[in-house]
Amino acid sequence: MTDNGNAIVRNPHRWVVFSVISLVYFFVYFHRVSTSVIAQDILIAFDTNATALGFMSSMYFYLYALEQPLVGYYTDVLGGRRVIAYFTLAAALGCFMFALAPTMAWASAGRALIGIGVGGVYVPAIKAFSQWFRSNEFATIMGLLVAAGNLGAIVATTPLAWAADNWGWRMSFAVIGFISIALALMVLFFMKDFKAKEIPGEIHHKPRGADPLKALFFKPLGSPQFWIIGMTFFGAYGIVMTFQGLWATPYLMAVLKIDRIVASNLNMIIPIGFIIGAPLFGWFTDRLYKSKVRVIKFLLGILTITWSGIVFDVDLQVIGMSTILFFMGVTMGGITSLLWAHVRDITSPATIGTFSGLINPAPFLGVAVFQVLTGSLLDRASLVSGAYPAEAYESSFILCFVTSCACLLLSFCLKEER
Repeated sequence: MTDNGNAIVRNPHRWVVFSVISLVYFFVYFHRVSTSVIAQDILIAFDTNATALGFMSSMYFYLYALEQPLVGYYTDVLGGRRVIAYFTLAAALGCFMFALAPTMAWASAGRALIGIGVGGVYVPAIKAFSQWFRSNEFATIMGLLVAAGNLGAIVATTPLAWAADNWGWRMSFAVIGFISIALALMVLFFMKDFKAKEIPGEIHHKPRGADPLKALFFKPLGSPQFWIIGMTFFGAYGIVMTFQGLWATPYLMAVLKIDRIVASNLNMIIPIGFIIGAPLFGWFTDRLYKSKVRVIKFLLGILTITWSGIVFDVDLQVIGMSTILFFMGVTMGGITSLLWAHVRDITSPATIGTFSGLINPAPFLGVAVFQVLTGSLLDRASLVSGAYPAEAYESSFILCFVTSCACLLLSFCLKEER
């Protein structure tokens, strides 16, 4: 795909595409972290424990991850518009099932269906943006998409806590189900798929060779860089989203002796950091500093420092904890946008949907695994008045710190594409 020079006419519909996808992606992140705020409600409603809660929350990530190769394939074959719309309808059904769940098993099934539904958004977005936007805009656009998603993560903190306190968590998720139906209809009626004739000057190359399966699957799976990117995503994203999406609010309540609303306000700092870091570092590498790999190493180093602050400083007060949460969000936002921009650099435009679908399970499998692992470590302690004490979280967060160190070391194996 040619993507430089003033001769390219950039169709203004690309901003419609970006806006509609961003609205849908808002709820992808909302669902990703919402369990943290209603964790105590779930424990009480179903009379369950942290391991079961971690399993229920992780169902989103397991199903999200496992379907990504299929989502990528259908994105290349059917186009992003239909994939996003149909999967968003599935997410709406999952919201209704979760809201009406009579048992923990039904709640887990609803959570799983939500994961299936929202899993059909990000890969089609990568495909659409890689077609509608130029390569020196791509990291910035992906950063803006991550920022839009993290606005949803913000709404899943204090606003969701308020809604759960006033309406109940069941009614809150039923309302989200109706909103999801409206968004699916918006995708069908307002968004259109890219066609080569939409932008004069765009040249599309079909993958060479007679065996498309070999081009789409065997080549990336045989690449060491593919696995390095995947493992980095698995570890770094897994630990941050496990913290933000499940344990941050109850941990902050325990360690700082604050109520749920205040703890949710502090948890909101992480997505605020995402909103700043993702487009900032995307723009930085698009316009100023071209080495994505070096910036990724730097950001992973800062992320590791934030985990060390949580693990080794037991006397953190509100200001110190707020600083750590902010830099955790900023660095993870930058890492996310730059890793995907790096994937775009090494992928053929015609097959980026399939390639992205193969990579995208990694971060979400990471979240699913770390939610269960940290929950099982947490269950080694006993509940005190229906909540875990601050010291109960130590072993879980040590695991996160060690994982962050491993991702930092692994990033030195990434190779710059030239």
